[in-house]
Amino acid sequence: MTLSNPNLLRVCFSYAAYAKNLINHLHSSNIPVEPGLSDEEFSAVESSFSFKFPPDLRSILQEGLPVGPGFPNWRCSSKQQLDILTNLPILGICKEVSRNGFWPDYWGEKPDDIDRALKLAKGLLKKAPVLVPIYRHFYMPTTPFMAGNPVFYVHGKVVRMWSFDIARFFQRLEFGSSSLFASPVWAAKEARGIEFWTEMVGNAAARGSWWSGDLGGCLEEVCWRLRDGGWKEEDVREMMMMDGCDEFDHDCGESLDMGWRVRVLSGRLLRAGWSTEDVVESLGSPEDCNLDDGGESCFDIC
Repeated sequence: MTLSNPNLLRVCFSYAAYAKNLINHLHSSNIPVEPGLSDEEFSAVESSFSFKFPPDLRSILQEGLPVGPGFPNWRCSSKQQLDILTNLPILGICKEVSRNGFWPDYWGEKPDDIDRALKLAKGLLKKAPVLVPIYRHFYMPTTPFMAGNPVFYVHGKVVRMWSFDIARFFQRLEFGSSSLFASPVWAAKEARGIEFWTEMVGNAAARGSWWSGDLGGCLEEVCWRLRDGGWKEEDVREMMMMDGCDEFDHDCGESLDMGWRVRVLSGRLLRAGWSTEDVVESLGSPEDCNLDDGGESCFDIC
């Protein structure tokens, strides 16, 4: 048989082989996986929700359908449940606009009337590429319709670029913590720009966060020590509260003391069963994170 484009076959085989290895890895990680979606099932979902699964995500869901906690069940969940999941990013951002006055600068001048502001926000979000849920608050854009789109974390007004593509997503999350499951050679080396959502990520970076400032270097070191100690990436992010201020009614900002946040982190470790000695040993010696000669150490809390 003569192939008009032999490179096309190699690329397709690469995605298929990766999908098979990934599903096997999820199985071995005790994540429930059902048989993959059929062409008819893909068509039914895409018709119901007016989007098309990105090709790389489709390859995975064809090989097997993860149905463990946090995964959308495209086969058995009701249309109402799936509709909520697919609209959750829009609903969360609109809630922040109406209740907390959220309004990125690049959206233009904010209307004084909250109803008018909400209407404009909904119009902008309606034009944005649809985000397909893949796991908990992680989503892939459906536009452009091609493999290699980045994965975003979207929760309320918090929008973060989680990974360059879906391969690196599964490598970074707990499913790919083992060195036996590395990213394939074709994994993206940089993030593709996505209309609206990439701008939302840039807007969040421009606002800054509690991670910056005097404690930034110390907290980054804490992250790496936790990872080296065997903690999953998602658990590290949750403990370090890197994804927003959901526990509070007001915005993240300098009004929330940095030292207080570190106290919360240590409190979580202690409540998880760590001894004071374990916390200090895992996160480092008290001298490692002194801010200055007169500053408070990160571990004075212990």
